[in-house]
Amino acid sequence: MRTQEKDLRLTVRSDPYLLASIRSLVRGWLESWNVSSEAVHQVVLAIDEACANAIRHAYEGRKDRCVELTMHAEPEYFEFQVSDQGVPCPSECAEYRPLKIPDSEDLRPGGLGVQLMYEVFDEVQFCPGPTIGNCVTMKLMRRKRGI
Repeated sequence: MRTQEKDLRLTVRSDPYLLASIRSLVRGWLESWNVSSEAVHQVVLAIDEACANAIRHAYEGRKDRCVELTMHAEPEYFEFQVSDQGVPCPSECAEYRPLKIPDSEDLRPGGLGVQLMYEVFDEVQFCPGPTIGNCVTMKLMRRKRGI
């Protein structure tokens, strides 16, 4: 990912309390690019899920580690990258599966975040490290979305 003048790179502690600040930052950055409120809402939710997954799964809830978010804009797309230095994600957890809303009796926290990322973004790439760390890169094509 090339960095440019209007790109943002944020490193935060792996504390779920800080997810609200990340959501606000992502929302404000996208709004500065005049992205529609519907697209902003979807992207904010998907980025929140990516960060929450790093905290919950890669760091197993530890609050003393770091999650890094990079937001990059090109004329053709927006690119978001969330990375951590935690336990690598098993490949089967990062696979695309059609998003299905569970029945009310099957509804439980978790399990839909990765699929939401695939639904919101045009390209999603998970890159777990061989022994440590994860990086998920998500692209939103501007022309395809009318942005």
